[in-house]
Amino acid sequence: MPVAAVLGWPLTHTLSPRLHQAAYRAAGLDDWRYLARPTPPQDLAAVLREVRDGALAGVNLTTPHKEAAVPLLETLEPPADTLGAVNTVWRSDGLTGGNTDVAGALWALELQVGLGGDGWDGSGPVLLLGTGGVALAVALAWARLAAARRRRGLATCPLTVAGRSRERAARVTGRAGPDAVAIGWAEAAAATAAASVLVQATTLTARGEPVPGQDRLRPGARVLDLNYGPSSQGLVSVARLAGAAVAVDGLGMLCAQAAEAVIRMTGIRPDFAAMAAAVGLDAEVGPGA
Repeated sequence: MPVAAVLGWPLTHTLSPRLHQAAYRAAGLDDWRYLARPTPPQDLAAVLREVRDGALAGVNLTTPHKEAAVPLLETLEPPADTLGAVNTVWRSDGLTGGNTDVAGALWALELQVGLGGDGWDGSGPVLLLGTGGVALAVALAWARLAAARRRRGLATCPLTVAGRSRERAARVTGRAGPDAVAIGWAEAAAATAAASVLVQATTLTARGEPVPGQDRLRPGARVLDLNYGPSSQGLVSVARLAGAAVAVDGLGMLCAQAAEAVIRMTGIRPDFAAMAAAVGLDAEVGPGA
């Protein structure tokens, strides 16, 4: 019986098992199971050995493992090799790591936030809060989105990244395309208040805490919080009350990256609509469709 899992620490809330099991059912993989495996950092190497030995068919990684896993793998699939962060690991001539967060973030930015076409005029400022592994993925997704818009003759603008560590923020901006700017956390509140597009990639809202400046959001802003679940709705609720054009949580990105992860682990392209329905998301078409 093939078994896959999601690893994180702490891992108190995850919809990944529901998503992956829905994909397995729709594909007729009735003998597959997907588990939540709370995994402290000191146990990560041991669990990855289970993938190497075939006891696990593959794993997804969430905080704090996305960068820590890299030196434990033999191969990094693009764009994980560029980012130095992985969220999916499977066995292929040793252990291979991939980053499906980039595809998930791009899907969410284009289709949910509405930045993929001419419905957005391309004006800024565009702000990313956070500098962790998921922020790296968002930065690369932004670079790809901006490049695609330029090829179509559509306007775009640089990304600003705010983080507590300017060094880490600069690392994220290095993946975000030309003219991206890093700012310190002391400047985050003012930048949030001014943003026309806001992507929230810190753990603040997952803990029920506000992000700096969310009480001053501009009407018409487009807001994507990459956390999800009932306790993570503070920013989304505030943005909607402030008159945001779009305000969504990270459930869509979660579904989109999970669909790509299923392909890596099973070799089949899953039924995205079935996965989305399993978590209450109204979406028919996933990334790469």
